Amino acid sequence: MPDLGEIFELLIAEDLMRASLQLRDEYDADAITKEQLLTFLKNEKVNFGIDEEAVQKVISSYEPLNFPMTIALGKEAVNGIDGKIDFVSDQDDYFSVEERRSFRDVKKIPSVAEGEKIAVIIDPVEGEEGHTVTGKPLPAKKGKAVRYKAGKNVHYDEEDQSFYSEAIGKLSVGGSKINVYDTYELSEDLSMKTGNVHFSGSVIIRGNVPAGYQVIADGDVQIYGLVEAGHIQAGGSVVISEGIAGLKKGSIEAAGDITIGYVNQAKLEAGGSIHVKNSIMHSECTAKEHVYCLSGNIIGGVCSGGITIEAKDIGNKMDTRTEVAIGIDSKAYQLEGKLIQARESLEAEITKLSKLGQALEMKAKVGGGLSSKERVFLLKQKNTMQVTEGKLEKINEQIEGLHVQLGDENRARLIAKGTIYPNVDLCFGKYQQTTNKEYKFTQVYIQDGEIKITPL
Repeated sequence: MPDLGEIFELLIAEDLMRASLQLRDEYDADAITKEQLLTFLKNEKVNFGIDEEAVQKVISSYEPLNFPMTIALGKEAVNGIDGKIDFVSDQDDYFSVEERRSFRDVKKIPSVAEGEKIAVIIDPVEGEEGHTVTGKPLPAKKGKAVRYKAGKNVHYDEEDQSFYSEAIGKLSVGGSKINVYDTYELSEDLSMKTGNVHFSGSVIIRGNVPAGYQVIADGDVQIYGLVEAGHIQAGGSVVISEGIAGLKKGSIEAAGDITIGYVNQAKLEAGGSIHVKNSIMHSECTAKEHVYCLSGNIIGGVCSGGITIEAKDIGNKMDTRTEVAIGIDSKAYQLEGKLIQARESLEAEITKLSKLGQALEMKAKVGGGLSSKERVFLLKQKNTMQVTEGKLEKINEQIEGLHVQLGDENRARLIAKGTIYPNVDLCFGKYQQTTNKEYKFTQVYIQDGEIKITPL
């Protein structure tokens, strides 16, 4: 029996995904069997992805020109595909990206009929595990399930994984909840006559919101005038035809998108995207998805977008300090840290309770029973264990939900169709840089751990 180690040298790639045979010496093909060659490969730790045709070539004839020969190939892991939600009712205007970035028309709030199917949940696709030529498993990234809940006047059918409207009304998608709301409409400015507006559905105001007034709605808010130093809060989206002159007091909060003419000295926070027709000046704007300011400038203040920020100009010729943060939601990160601490505390408590319960149960079996006091204590232990495990499950759900919200600086982009001026602070998570010159028609992104500024 020939020593195959003297005839062949087995070369394994650094990533363990390819194994090749290198010829060291001549050999008699008739003297080598398939079993001997496979045993040689196995002894060299190669046991996956062996090429049967290559093995047959080696043992059928001696052909030096065939070497070096790939004898085994690993299998790359195939990552799963995230689940998604498909809105099947006729809501194209609501979800079209082109519509969201157009400021010619007032944004429409779509309506649905009673019993109408609104959306369908599409399950994630599982990934496929890979292997190296040495048989080491390569785990596949699991597809994430999309998380949406049925809100007001909406029910979810488990059987066909679909959402249905229970009433005639306006469809509102805020955060991860689908609602169908009635609408309240006011055809004048807010005043002492009207007072603040608090409504469980959607609100339309065909007038202005003066300083000091509030509009709070569970659904969408549409304002066909100006917002001064007031407060607007919506469980859905906010559309303001003119703008907000906040005087450092005005604010807008929306679980969905905010679409507005201009922003001056105000605070905006959107669970979706912020669309500004003109300029953002000396304001604090935070969007979990995108910030669009395509026809104007971002001057002063802080602007944060989870995926992209796109504007004509950023900063100004006076070198006004302007901060833009892309690919990060600091509030979500802080909340995740607190939840992780709470989870660790609950896990430690469960471990202690489990040990205590095991000790009491062991005593009951071996020691001939428990005293009445110990039995009460064991019952309390089981109840506390059940409550604690319930809390842990809820925290794990919250953490999983946050992973969808947290930005990703590696896919984040800052796009300036005009100029990025000096003294603009660029923040991509832990990466930061301040511009010291003008950049024209530019994109900014992270590559290999560095902030890159390149022409569009």
